[in-house]
Amino acid sequence: MLSKRSLGSSFFIEIVVVMTAMLIAVMIFISYMLSSYINNNIERTLQKQAVTIVQYFPYKENLIKDFDSLNLKKLFDIEVSIENSTNQIPVRRLFIDNNYYLKVTYPYPNSNKVIILTKNISNEKDILINIYLVMLFVTLVGFLFIIYFASKLSKQIMQPLHTITNKFDKMSDSLLNPIKTEQLPPEFKQLGDAFNDLIKKIKTSIKYRKELYVGTAHELKTPLAVMRLKNQITLMKYKRKYNPKEFLLENKETMEQNIKSIDTLNSMIHNILEYGRAEGQQFEKTQRFNIIRFLAQKCEEYELLAHSQNRDFIYNFDIERFVISIQPLLFMHIFQNFVQNALKFTPENGLVKVTVRTDEINFIIEIIDEGKGIDESENLFAPFKRSTESTGAGLGLFLAQNAAESMGVTISLKNRTDNTQGAIASIIFPFERFLHNH
Repeated sequence: MLSKRSLGSSFFIEIVVVMTAMLIAVMIFISYMLSSYINNNIERTLQKQAVTIVQYFPYKENLIKDFDSLNLKKLFDIEVSIENSTNQIPVRRLFIDNNYYLKVTYPYPNSNKVIILTKNISNEKDILINIYLVMLFVTLVGFLFIIYFASKLSKQIMQPLHTITNKFDKMSDSLLNPIKTEQLPPEFKQLGDAFNDLIKKIKTSIKYRKELYVGTAHELKTPLAVMRLKNQITLMKYKRKYNPKEFLLENKETMEQNIKSIDTLNSMIHNILEYGRAEGQQFEKTQRFNIIRFLAQKCEEYELLAHSQNRDFIYNFDIERFVISIQPLLFMHIFQNFVQNALKFTPENGLVKVTVRTDEINFIIEIIDEGKGIDESENLFAPFKRSTESTGAGLGLFLAQNAAESMGVTISLKNRTDNTQGAIASIIFPFERFLHNH
């Protein structure tokens, strides 16, 4: 893993390299274009002058003397010569006696001669060299500016990451506080929110794991102690050498109690395994789909289950389509637990109903039963918390709460307020989280 210093240094070096390469490329391009423009301009000027001379001075012997009378050397720093057209190159650049020359050749009409204009371009070369030196100076100054700018930019960009890194370095199981995203630049707010979601999942996992371990240890002690005591009593009776048949009849209750205790232990182990699976599902990838259609498919299955238990089951969805991003397995763990509890506590020929609705800020799924209701003063989502009618291990709602906090939804269990006996289990999806952030 990269340290904070190496991470910042690498980022700084990358900025310097990229920006320097861009600056050098721009300077080279400007220099090339400027050099090409000056050279082409001189060349075009000599060609125009050659055309003018050919037009006004038809070829004849001793034509050079006429050119001398024009003082071309003094006026334009041009030397004119006439030569045979054999093996002549249209444009040549020469370096002679520390001077640069440009030679332009143009054919004389109706003759085998060409006129050659030669111009000393040393001054223009000096100008180009000076331009190159200026460009080099600008590049060096720009490079220093880039280093300064990149250093400031790197520090500004890396500071929020260093803040987040320091926050995680100081974290422990007992100190998992969320990052204050309002202190981060807007560009890093989404990253901070993602870290806070991760911190929340970690806190939830640690919290429920501790509660589960403590509760499991406490719950396991009771059936084990009962089994031990019953077995001790049985062993004492056996030592008294009872008649085997009488012995079996007298200890039938003990054996049945032991079987019941073993069943309780098995149920606890099953729920602990379910907890382990639920922890793995916390990091399940979210999927985007129409949750109304998904619920309708699942409710069809639960309708068959309800009828097999002599209970009525209906589902009524006024909303035809609602697309959100959720973790399907975690959601099903919550929904299935609520529906199964509703069927369990609803008496025969009773009704379980599933509805969906929205308020100003939430999408809400409700599972409504006709059972005896709940004691709202108790925390039914605590581990191993169960009603007097329940025969389970008391981990179902605890695991549902664990899944809900991992998903970022809110679940609740309340008594009905419509003058009908029963309870309402709700799964609440905040619009802000499930619509805006996905």
